[in-house]
Amino acid sequence: TGPTTAPTYKTHSKKFSLASPPKRTTNLSCLYFLLLLLQCAPMKIGILCFTALGNKNTVSDLLLKRTALLMGHKAVLLRAARFQFLFDGKHPEFFYKEKIFGKYDVIIVRAGMNSDIDLKVSVVKQLQLAGIPVVNKYMPIVRAKNKLRTLQILNHEGIPIPRTVVLNSMEHIDDAVARTGNFPLIMKSPYGLQGTGVMIFETKRSLVSAMDFLSSAVKNNLLIIQEYIKEAKGKDIRIFVIGGKVVAAMERKAKKGEFRSNFHRGGSIRIADLFDEERDLALRATKAIGLDYAGVDVLRTNDGPKVLEVNSNPGLEGITKATGVNVAEHIIKFALKRAQQVSHSEPRLV
Repeated sequence: TGPTTAPTYKTHSKKFSLASPPKRTTNLSCLYFLLLLLQCAPMKIGILCFTALGNKNTVSDLLLKRTALLMGHKAVLLRAARFQFLFDGKHPEFFYKEKIFGKYDVIIVRAGMNSDIDLKVSVVKQLQLAGIPVVNKYMPIVRAKNKLRTLQILNHEGIPIPRTVVLNSMEHIDDAVARTGNFPLIMKSPYGLQGTGVMIFETKRSLVSAMDFLSSAVKNNLLIIQEYIKEAKGKDIRIFVIGGKVVAAMERKAKKGEFRSNFHRGGSIRIADLFDEERDLALRATKAIGLDYAGVDVLRTNDGPKVLEVNSNPGLEGITKATGVNVAEHIIKFALKRAQQVSHSEPRLV
């Protein structure tokens, strides 16, 4: 699906539209056909998935592929685990399923992993080094996947976030709880996906009963303790940002007996009407992390909206269902724009 009206261009102070090519000069006619070719030429789009081998592709991955095909482009689902790299002191080579990796105009990254982030996402860096346009890029994904790094950046940029304490030793748990604002409170691991690694403790007794487990977790990692926003009543707003623009937003509400509002955990969803401040926060948070597209989770609190998380791999199923907006199409269009920009300005390294 393309634009309903043909775009209009200006040259030598005279406007012309792709819907009606200029006929006055040969040069303008040639320019018209070149623009038409650029607009219609199908591109080869890779959709890089980090789903474990043996597991099915996610609904979001399939939705992106189907949308690209309907738009007239070639789309291929790529599994990160199928890549191999060769470094021999010369130009690095990389292979896919033991064959030289073919030419792609752009690759959309679906970074759905929650462990060994830096190691696994290195495939994205290698694609960038090869001069292949990617959406999202390596470093922003690394930032977004690390909840502590995200908090550091948001706090540094003056973007409101819930009161949070990072804990490296369980010896200081009582002090951390007091600084957070007492019970109930939320505990998170630095990495997580679709609500995994997130716990709620209603009382100190429930926390004490989990001390052995938490002590083990801290030995291998650190813990993030965050205030529980009671007035949010189990709701948050997922705001979808693509290319510096808000394209859709939905309200998520946790199901009964659950505090996490994730759609994939049974949370209910509906279209959300945003306040200007919420829209601005989502744009600022996405820009601060450096993502091309993101799902920004915002809580409505008594002190104003606060950013809960910035997701580099937001699901498309829920936002599309709740809002009726074809978010996948917005991502594809942005990726095509990125491909055209890079093809005209950045020479490939291999």
